[in-house]
Amino acid sequence: MDITRREFTSRAVLLLAGGAHMRSAIAMEGSAPIVETRYGKVRGAVQDGICVFKGIPYGASTAGANRFMPPQKPASWSSVRDCLTWAPIAPQGASTANPSGMGKDFQIYFGNDTDAPRAQSEDCLALNVFTPGVGRGHKRPVMVWIHGGGFSIGAGSGARANGIHLARKHNVITVSVGHRLGVLGYCHLGDFDKAFEHSGNVGQLDLIASLQWIRDNIEAFGGDPKQVMIHGESGGGAKITTLLGMPMASGLFQRAILQSGTANRLPSHEQASQLAEKLLNELQVPKDQLKQLQQLPVERLIAAASKLEMALQGARGFSPASGTVDLPTNPIDAVASGSAKIPLIIGCTKHEAALFLAGSGTDPRKIDENMLSTRVHALFGDKANEILAGYRADHPDYSAADLLIRIMTDRIMRSGAIELAQTHVKAGGAPTYAYMFTWESPVLPYMRAGHGIDGTFYFDNTESVDIAKGNPDAKALAAAASTAWATFARTGKPAAPGLPTWPEYTLPKRDTMIFAAKSYIEADPMKADRELFQRLA
Repeated sequence: MDITRREFTSRAVLLLAGGAHMRSAIAMEGSAPIVETRYGKVRGAVQDGICVFKGIPYGASTAGANRFMPPQKPASWSSVRDCLTWAPIAPQGASTANPSGMGKDFQIYFGNDTDAPRAQSEDCLALNVFTPGVGRGHKRPVMVWIHGGGFSIGAGSGARANGIHLARKHNVITVSVGHRLGVLGYCHLGDFDKAFEHSGNVGQLDLIASLQWIRDNIEAFGGDPKQVMIHGESGGGAKITTLLGMPMASGLFQRAILQSGTANRLPSHEQASQLAEKLLNELQVPKDQLKQLQQLPVERLIAAASKLEMALQGARGFSPASGTVDLPTNPIDAVASGSAKIPLIIGCTKHEAALFLAGSGTDPRKIDENMLSTRVHALFGDKANEILAGYRADHPDYSAADLLIRIMTDRIMRSGAIELAQTHVKAGGAPTYAYMFTWESPVLPYMRAGHGIDGTFYFDNTESVDIAKGNPDAKALAAAASTAWATFARTGKPAAPGLPTWPEYTLPKRDTMIFAAKSYIEADPMKADRELFQRLA
């Protein structure tokens, strides 16, 4: 919890800056930290020696006439605005709570985020800033966190996005962002009415607006607008991939880290229009009367979209649309053409699919040969037998569960990461770095190095989750990994004590950082799997 005014007025906060070891002090002399933005002054609080500003608006409410439209600038204010509590999260249909199948293990795995906001509102365009000290002249790197949850759920606030440790230990500024999701962020209506031509990508335009706000305001918080790194996990990585293909995002960030998520190819505007047409039919709104959508209760829109997405049975729902004014081509094609000449780190965990299986009700400990065969045939059709035979040959000691997790992980995560990394290498102009996170917790061994297990490591927040709390290997790895992320934000090159020298990802060598209890570099890890998958899938 934030400390009281009496507590922070009685102390001075002293920070040892990383790198140059310069001292920077924030004196709390009877008042909280106050910063003047372009829209008005904001008041924060001090928590654990870091100035924390929550819920700063970077855009106006997206309700009413602003629904499905590009974000508008926030209205200015004259008095000092308290930014002490999280803003409401974006309206969303699916719950961000415990997915079916994991029970209490979900909280052990991800932590019980009692601080996370629950209120939902279309007035959700807000960001949070964690800084060692306010005022111009500090020129600290800025690490912007883009939350996961696919394109449909999640929030950029709460304990999981706590940037205090990064800010204090590495003299950086951390920022987390809320933006529109699902049908409100990614329903492409532009093929029906040009006035709505941006609607299929407004969730991404929100992110661009937040980066523009950072460019224009972060110096007053002690940051350097020319040293902005964006990083995100799962859906956050997919959103970053999409930003790499959006001309409007160019120049707003200087480095990026994509963790367990890419969106190399997205629905075409024709495909997106088909889903939008189904929504209109469900809501009984004619194509030539789209403004009716701006007047409907948001709950009705969310309910109709959720019904449609459930019927898709795992196919991509409301997400950015390519071939549009804001996203002219698929991100992978844009990167191949040189749209991402900035340093990138791209990676995933070794057993991503363990979480997806468990979360959907399939206990990884109970996977048998019949389930293995059924799942692989559903994924690969007439190539399934060859896929299975190849992976069995690569891993003769693997159980049915091991094989299914390995194959599904390559299908849903690792193949996309590899494709994006090698495309970025071929495009040239900036270095590429690759990693694989392999640390497994003894607390939930059946989850292995599953999807999302690594999220708290890069924030150095492992003591907040039971799966890693009190584990010396986890603590050491978190210190090294978070330092590498902060160093990358500062220099464009990842490095940290406790890690070997991290070489660039090049072809054909494919050097990759393997994050483990004792991390190491491996050239082209699981090469046989990669070659098999690229040949057959």
